[in-house]
Amino acid sequence: MNEKFVFKKSFFIFLIGFIVFSIIGLMMKSISYSLGFLLGYLFNLAIFYVIIITSDMILNLKRSTSLIILLNIVKLAIYAIGFLIAIFIPKWFNLMGVLFGYMVIKITIYIVSYQMKGVKG
Repeated sequence: MNEKFVFKKSFFIFLIGFIVFSIIGLMMKSISYSLGFLLGYLFNLAIFYVIIITSDMILNLKRSTSLIILLNIVKLAIYAIGFLIAIFIPKWFNLMGVLFGYMVIKITIYIVSYQMKGVKG
């Protein structure tokens, strides 16, 4: 499993989640649920990209430890920025939507791993 495959599969998981949060938003008469989910997913893609870069640096032993620590701090800052946007602009971005948007890549990795395990075993 590589990162391009995860990116491609995560889009389908995102679509399912976006539909669910759009339905919730229609029931609550607020667009903030689906926009929050979208914001969380976009930030999650950025975080996953930072993880890929960090992992590449660790595996290739090309960078110093301080740069790897800095990238981990950047990753945490991206998480914080997404949550802060949802907290300070709740009219447009729902906090729960952002939280579940952050989980799309993780859910995708679990689903793909389960599917690949079923194929091999």
